[in-house]
Amino acid sequence: MKLLRLTLAAALLLCPPDEPAARPAQAPATTAQGVSKNDAVRAALGEYFRKAAGLGFSGAVLVARGDEVLMRGGYGWADVKRRVAVKPDTFFDIGSGVKAFTATAVLQLEEQGRLSTEDPISKHLKNVPPDKAGITIHQLLTHTSGIDFDYFYDSASPAERATMRDREKYIAAVLGPPLAFKPGAGRVYSNTGFSLLAAIIENVSGLPYERYARERLFGPAGMTETGYYVPRDLRRVARGYNDGDTDYGYPWETQWEGRRPLWDLMGNGGMLTTLDDVYKWMLAVRGDRLVSQKSKDKMFQVYWPKSDQGQGWNVWQTEGRPFVWRGGDAVPQGWNVEFRWYTKDDLIAVVLTNRRIRAGSIRRPSMAALVEIALLDKPPALPAFAPVPAARLGALAGTYKLESGETFYVTADEAQTGGGLRRPVLMIGGEGQRAIDLLHSANQRPDLTKLSAEMNDKTAAYLAALGSGDAAALKTILPENVPPAEALERWGAFVKQTGALEAAEVLGTSPLNQQGVQTFVRLKFAKSAGVYRITWRDGRPRTQPDDRLQPSATAFLRKSPDPLPINLAFLPQSATDFATYDLFRGRTVNVSLPGDGRLIVRTKDGDAVARKVAAGRKVKRAR
Repeated sequence: MKLLRLTLAAALLLCPPDEPAARPAQAPATTAQGVSKNDAVRAALGEYFRKAAGLGFSGAVLVARGDEVLMRGGYGWADVKRRVAVKPDTFFDIGSGVKAFTATAVLQLEEQGRLSTEDPISKHLKNVPPDKAGITIHQLLTHTSGIDFDYFYDSASPAERATMRDREKYIAAVLGPPLAFKPGAGRVYSNTGFSLLAAIIENVSGLPYERYARERLFGPAGMTETGYYVPRDLRRVARGYNDGDTDYGYPWETQWEGRRPLWDLMGNGGMLTTLDDVYKWMLAVRGDRLVSQKSKDKMFQVYWPKSDQGQGWNVWQTEGRPFVWRGGDAVPQGWNVEFRWYTKDDLIAVVLTNRRIRAGSIRRPSMAALVEIALLDKPPALPAFAPVPAARLGALAGTYKLESGETFYVTADEAQTGGGLRRPVLMIGGEGQRAIDLLHSANQRPDLTKLSAEMNDKTAAYLAALGSGDAAALKTILPENVPPAEALERWGAFVKQTGALEAAEVLGTSPLNQQGVQTFVRLKFAKSAGVYRITWRDGRPRTQPDDRLQPSATAFLRKSPDPLPINLAFLPQSATDFATYDLFRGRTVNVSLPGDGRLIVRTKDGDAVARKVAAGRKVKRAR
């Protein structure tokens, strides 16, 4: 494989060996108003995350430049039901951030001469099948091994879980399926590859992976709160959240067996950590407490064309400013994290979160905004967040209908905006396509409106074909690799449990914070009822990882954890005016509730007016 190198040696050599190098005494940089730049950045970051918390952000954030920590704060809820606030010392599941630990451990062992990243895995693992014997450690580190098979504890069978308990059985099982491509000829993300690296670390070092990480990585870095363990104080642990009321509990409740992880997570994800420990990790990486400069140069270069793939790390740039980074996402459980080191700017940024929104990891727009503020002096223009009494917002709660029949549901809620402080916010949800379009974009996306109408019609056609057993119609809707007979068989088994489908109502389609849209339907069966949803991409129903643990009715049709197609937080601008801001797309929508029974959505084409038809109705949270 031709090596594409993005060398950061010059930037890295500017970094200190362990502690930050002494800098010449100089007056701090100031703004035109005479405020130090660091103080200005600190204030702008605080304002952004205070507002972002009102709009759904939940997590802990740290930003440091040189020797100075500019920001260290917690926002949102570690436990929504019990109203436990996220604090700077809250524990989060770090997800695939663990891969940075594993990669660094491999480079340590290479420095000691105990392995080479060019070694075939068969040199360090027993009974590797012939077609996989030539896979190298480097290919595992860079996701170019061809291994495209992962176990997930939360969806594994009892037999698969038994396999995952035993390292050798696990290795044999994951090396059994055929490769997706010849080693080195392609790239596909592989959690399994890093669990194999953890097994190699154990075989080469003679230590269990966890002990190696604790003694050789975390100890030298000064990290005392990172690992596969359950903290004593559960109020310090962030529970995982996705759409609606989907509370996935503590990390170990769906991903571990009891209070220990199995081999599906070992070395590739699932550790708990804190903001301060990740900061200590990044300082150790910046210095020379873990690996040499030569090893860092090796880890921090791009090995696959048109990508940012290093060895267990990622390498990229923001407007010419190089940085190394690592992210992690627990899907669907909700934890998602990202940590960056801007090598030339001597800036470290850490975002740890416990919420996904509409299939999007909230760490992505949050980190982007953080960088715009801290490095580029381009703070996003979020709406104001005026202090309005909670009683005023409670009086506005209720059901509002447009003249055309679509419905808005308004409820009052509160956000934790840092330091345990609470601010009232208004939640507005919608049913019916026009209501969805108004809340999402103030009806300014005609392309999306057209697509949504098409997917609403396709969803109705899908349900009709299932109900009538029309395999020919299903064939025109389903992906080519899904036989209509399979969908009909699953639907028949589901209906046998729930009773016949008596009514179906398409509630509308809303966009995801990644590729695709989701259509929501309310289904009433003889024995049960509920809201279900289908994900569409390129005009076909697709599997959506965020829904994989939800009950399934048939192919691609799963129970929705959120009863509404859209439900957004609006920040008070005044006692009567409110605004939401899409953290992912940077779009603002303004509404007014004058208190006279009207809900007014402001659009450039004129006002859309809905009228109150019922007093406050409790609608499940979607934050």
